[in-house]
Order: sequence, then C-alpha cells, then structure tokens
Amino acid sequence: MDFANMTMGQKKMLGAAACCLMFVISLFMPWFGEGSFSRNGWDSLPSSWIWLLFGLAAAAILVMAALDMEIPIPVPPFATSFYLISIPFWVTLAYLFEGDAPGKKIGLFIGLIFSLAAAVLTVMIGREEEG
Repeated sequence: MDFANMTMGQKKMLGAAACCLMFVISLFMPWFGEGSFSRNGWDSLPSSWIWLLFGLAAAAILVMAALDMEIPIPVPPFATSFYLISIPFWVTLAYLFEGDAPGKKIGLFIGLIFSLAAAVLTVMIGREEEG
C-alpha cells in the first residue's frame, strides 16, 4: 500500500479507523477513580464487549472501504461505521455527565474525543461521497 497515491478520502477513512481503534484502546485506560482507586472503561460500561465490537467493526469497515475491498453489507459503509461509532460516543458522553461517579480520568476523555473524531470524519466522508 502506497500512502502517497491515496486520495484524501481514503486517508480520511484510515484516520477515522485509527480514531475507532483509539476508542477501543481507551476502554482499557482508567475512566474513573480517586487516589489509588480507578476503574477502566471495560469495568465501568455495561456489556463492555459490545462497545469493543462496535469500535472494531467500525474500524474494519472503514479500512475495507479505504482499500476498495468489497464489503458484504447492503448499506453504505459510511452510514454503518457512523452508526457503530456514534453509539459509543453518546454512551461515553453520558458517563462524562454522570453525577455520582468518582473523579473522571483521562481514559474517559480520550474515548470521548476519539469517538467524536471518528463520527465527524465518517460524516465528512459520507458527504463527499454523496456530493
């Protein structure tokens, strides 16, 4: 794969896929805690494996679209990847504003930022593809 010959749209797809992977990594970073106590996203979120699968599936769809591979789903890849990463964004945002949780830690903010970045990039890519 030659990155110099890639279009800007393909680079944005790979960037969005990298953001999805950063969200997955943030699940294993501390999200909440005070002092020596901390809980990561994996321990804090209900059914954590769903958020892991959503992030990985969105990244895989975006990489396949960037490399012009055939994707075996009947809907546009950008719509699917946007849906898959927007749900973790809203859940992470809800956890940010949760009132009774102990202090927020860096993993929560990283997860929020990268899921938002992935969602914005997929919307930008989808608009370019339609227009």
